[in-house]
Amino acid sequence: MTSLLLFVILSFAIRPSAQSAVIYSGVQNIAIPTTFDGVYLDIDTATTSTSVITGWDVNPFFGGYAIGNSAAFQPVRSGTGNSDSILNLAYGTLVDSLLNYATGEAGSSDHIGGGAYQFTEGAQGYLGFKFTTNSSAGPFYGWMRVTLTANTSGALIHDWAYDNTGSGLFVGSLTAVPEPSRAMLLIAGACFASLRRQRRKRLGEWQ
Repeated sequence: MTSLLLFVILSFAIRPSAQSAVIYSGVQNIAIPTTFDGVYLDIDTATTSTSVITGWDVNPFFGGYAIGNSAAFQPVRSGTGNSDSILNLAYGTLVDSLLNYATGEAGSSDHIGGGAYQFTEGAQGYLGFKFTTNSSAGPFYGWMRVTLTANTSGALIHDWAYDNTGSGLFVGSLTAVPEPSRAMLLIAGACFASLRRQRRKRLGEWQ
């Protein structure tokens, strides 16, 4: 029975899986203006503009004191409402489908402050997001490193990354989350080692 279980585990473990890739923007340091227009960013192409552009994803303005998002780009929030706060996520947080996202075009204006999960003015932080590409692929999950201000200079969109398979991505990481097949291999290895220990123990008892 134990051998059969090990065979089943190995069968799943060696199944081929899709190759994941983390798409990284490189350091951009896009300035966020202290104007109502702000900066519109299309993360597919890293295109920016101070006016609405086709395919825009996120639009921080007033130095990032306020942030707008398109229907295709949904930042992680405290809840699923369009007015719920965008969260400042800790480094290493897993961004995936289990977090809170709104739907449709929305915004946030209470994400800077001294509370838990708020951005500190003038300090770097991370927002998580899920988004759909301009070609309607996705949703994909990722993170964006930003420095936000309360309508003063120095606000920046530093960089961003996402996994193009739909798997989750740890905040600040450029390495894809291990796929299930890999995890199964680790489990199978542990089971095999356990079987060998049990066999040796039994052999020792018989001698």
